[in-house]
Amino acid sequence: MWRRFMSLRVLFFRHFSWLLNTQNLLKGGCVMLQSISNSYTALRGHQQMLDVTAHNLANVNSNAYKEKQVSFHELPYRGLAQRRLPTSGNSPAQFRNGSGVALSSVTASFDAGILSPSKNQWDMAVAGEGFFRVVRPDGSYAYTRSGNFTMDAEGNLSLSGGSRLDLSLDFQDMEDEIDFSSLNVTPEGSIYAYAVRKAGDELKVGEEGGFSQVAIELGKLTLYRFTNPQSLSSLGGNLFLPSEATGPPQEGVGGDNGFGQIRQGYLEEANVEISRQMTMLILGQRALQASARALTAADEIWGITLNLQT
Repeated sequence: MWRRFMSLRVLFFRHFSWLLNTQNLLKGGCVMLQSISNSYTALRGHQQMLDVTAHNLANVNSNAYKEKQVSFHELPYRGLAQRRLPTSGNSPAQFRNGSGVALSSVTASFDAGILSPSKNQWDMAVAGEGFFRVVRPDGSYAYTRSGNFTMDAEGNLSLSGGSRLDLSLDFQDMEDEIDFSSLNVTPEGSIYAYAVRKAGDELKVGEEGGFSQVAIELGKLTLYRFTNPQSLSSLGGNLFLPSEATGPPQEGVGGDNGFGQIRQGYLEEANVEISRQMTMLILGQRALQASARALTAADEIWGITLNLQT
């Protein structure tokens, strides 16, 4: 089917692409078959639909991937009555016909994915609304739902692409060395850790009679959200940039004022519904085949017309 589609594209550009120019359309009173142009726009649109569907299926196992959804819009109508053609009456009826279809937008669905436990203590997920803010290698900010962080040599929590979590941990004026293996993140975003035990350190007795250590607060993790997250610009790597349509980022604390809670040791799965994507794949394939059949039928009619002139 793909080879047939490519051959139809070559056929269109070789014989009919010059007709899409308005000036060529009016020279010598030439009237093109509108069905050829309409069929080509449908071929192009449904090819893009299949591309997006294939991209969704390819990322079904990507952490915090957000399903992309396509939408189409109808192209402007054109009058069927052309100049220099005979008409009857003083006010001929102006019949109009559509000029095809075009891809309107590709937006991300920010429905929450399932949270699955992981074995990495640095992994984090947002159970609800909110984004992590990361600092890209060039110093600019980006936002993500993906929380598969690892600690680098400088003590930063970083993503695989090199972006680090926008988080400042307070290590100044600390007499004790921090045991990072004991790092704990509360649902509100407070980060705690225990000091490294040294020989001769006195253990404190807890409320239940056992020995306990005092947790040290290192910092606070802030979440961000947008008024219109569907308008975020995707950078790849599950990173997003705000735009004028999203509004400015609103910061807050986990579990407060509508923000989701932070879950340490969990990762958000992709929100791709395979059944929906398979349905879209079938619909796109059938629509592309129908558009290709309409194009070949119009081509045959065009050939018959040219043969009649000769």
